[in-house]
Amino acid sequence: MANFVKVMFDTKSGADFKYKYKVGEVNIAKRWNPNADNPKDFGGFNFSTDTKILRWMARGDTIYDVEIPDDAEVIDVPNPTCPHGLLRSNKIIVKNPRKLTDELAMELYKISDLTDKSFFIAILCLAMRGFMNTCKQIVHDKINKDNLNEAYSTMLNYANNNTYIPGQDKHIDELVIELEKIRSQN
Repeated sequence: MANFVKVMFDTKSGADFKYKYKVGEVNIAKRWNPNADNPKDFGGFNFSTDTKILRWMARGDTIYDVEIPDDAEVIDVPNPTCPHGLLRSNKIIVKNPRKLTDELAMELYKISDLTDKSFFIAILCLAMRGFMNTCKQIVHDKINKDNLNEAYSTMLNYANNNTYIPGQDKHIDELVIELEKIRSQN
């Protein structure tokens, strides 16, 4: 069974920097509407499972275990690239903070259960965090000439709100080099 986890920058979510989480205590959402038509209007707290969290690695430098209080509501947020990988709750307890490392990312990769598109996004997230050993392993395991263009397209769509300038992010440049090695294989 998968465990619930959340990635944050210290005690602040990469999705909402305004809120500072209390570690080891119940955090209660100020806004909660699980019946909203648009996921952005749900409110609550995002989290995932240890088998899906690679998809969300760009959202922090620390991973927490998540506990859901008995009286909390939880919804599975529809996400076409990561089915059952984005959950929200009106109440959440975060505990056991651990700084993310390339080694921890590799452990999480080994138990991951993601779609190809989610892995393509995860590769970019891992490169953004500088976790190149894990990134290269996933490229080696999941990308080939047949899906290389789809991988590029998925990564570009994910990064469309971020400005990427070649030469300014050595890890993204290193990722592109790894991907281009696949293109040049006989």
